[in-house]
Amino acid sequence: MKANFHTHTFRCLHAYGNEQDYILEAIEKGLEVIGFSDHAPFPDIDYGLRMKFDDLPEHLAEVDKMKKKYSGRIKIYKGLEIEYHPQYIDYYRSLLSDSGLDYLLLGEHMYTCEGRLKNIFFAESTDDYVEYAENIAQAASTGLFSCIAHPDIMMLNDFAWDENCDKARDIILDAAQEYDVILEYNANGFRRGLHKYSDGVRFPYPDERFWKSVSERGLKTIIGSDCHIPGQVCDKAVELSEKEAKKLGLNLTESMIR
Repeated sequence: MKANFHTHTFRCLHAYGNEQDYILEAIEKGLEVIGFSDHAPFPDIDYGLRMKFDDLPEHLAEVDKMKKKYSGRIKIYKGLEIEYHPQYIDYYRSLLSDSGLDYLLLGEHMYTCEGRLKNIFFAESTDDYVEYAENIAQAASTGLFSCIAHPDIMMLNDFAWDENCDKARDIILDAAQEYDVILEYNANGFRRGLHKYSDGVRFPYPDERFWKSVSERGLKTIIGSDCHIPGQVCDKAVELSEKEAKKLGLNLTESMIR
């Protein structure tokens, strides 16, 4: 692994280590590129488990400072991981223009359906998977997101694979293909360990049934550490991700910078 574009810091309130801590770990592990994509705040509401809106300028300034300090030793990119809600379209655009971000990583943990805010971590049935996928497709259509983080994260719920899973997968893959958005093979699912589900013992994600279809289509894929402590920048979960991704024959890329 030469690059990681999915990096969190203490600012998201559920990770540890500052920007420099992750950079030094990346350099030690031989990475050539590190991209910061901490959980982004929204200007008028706090959805929790993300940095405070008032902390965003300091974070962005610190990444810019680190770019200069470690120039020549490692390439540093500035991004944010954020959910898609249609009413914030101008906010996403301003993040990319006014804040000088290099990329937005779509991390669709929460989404809105028929005026109701839902969290994919607490799906009520596989019907929610389809709604989740449709929101991802809408986000991809905007052209504002370079990559879809953990697109199969819905599989951490304990529902057996069914036709809704097929439908949700195909909606996401169709959107990635049509709008040229990279799919992330996320190492954090391996860190969560094996669990007994109604359809067998497996990791919550990445789900092989999802990624076999990604491989068959040859869609662009990137491995993301999704590190929440510096030691996870390039750990055993990342190594396992690389091994499994190659076994699946995924079309791997090392960058999500357009």
